[in-house]
Amino acid sequence: MENNKIKKVVAVVLNGEKYYDEIVGDIIVGVDGGADKVNKIHLFVGDKDSVKKDIQGVEQILLNVDKDETDGEIAVKYLIENGYSKINFYGVNGGRLDHILANLSIMAQCVEAGIQVTAYCNDCDIYMTNKNLDINIKKNSIVSLSPFTDKVHIISLEGVRWQLNNEYIYKNLTRTLSNIATDNKIRLCVDFGIVMLIVNK
Repeated sequence: MENNKIKKVVAVVLNGEKYYDEIVGDIIVGVDGGADKVNKIHLFVGDKDSVKKDIQGVEQILLNVDKDETDGEIAVKYLIENGYSKINFYGVNGGRLDHILANLSIMAQCVEAGIQVTAYCNDCDIYMTNKNLDINIKKNSIVSLSPFTDKVHIISLEGVRWQLNNEYIYKNLTRTLSNIATDNKIRLCVDFGIVMLIVNK
């Protein structure tokens, strides 16, 4: 891979839904069957049990079929170890529920490692964080906060109809679903815990 990695935005394309908008990244990683869902990749990671195209002319990390981690988790661990600081995920949604949950867990590993992560899906965007987050958004969009860890301390949530200030939210409660953006920008400040801010399209 390239030098000056920390400034590169990596697009990780998983084998979920095919994303119909632009895939954004300086480096595009095709994770097994995810490589079929993008025109160009710079790195292939997988055991080739689901990819259909012939992978040639790019760097490859080939894996055994029998292993204790998913291809996506191994790809992300490689990116963490090599110092990348921002990852855009595609193909997180779609397909088997257990795969979707595993993909969200992989994103959480990135957050714990200090990496900025967003999952771009056809019906929503998922921002996952354990610190401060500022995003531009269309006014009147439906947004939800969904704790990934059991408990999250929210310092503040601004730019929505029902704002939060110094409150705890919990994974097993639904209070913070279906909020409405009242501005073109949302600011979220988190003290501890990992939370998903989901913007529905």
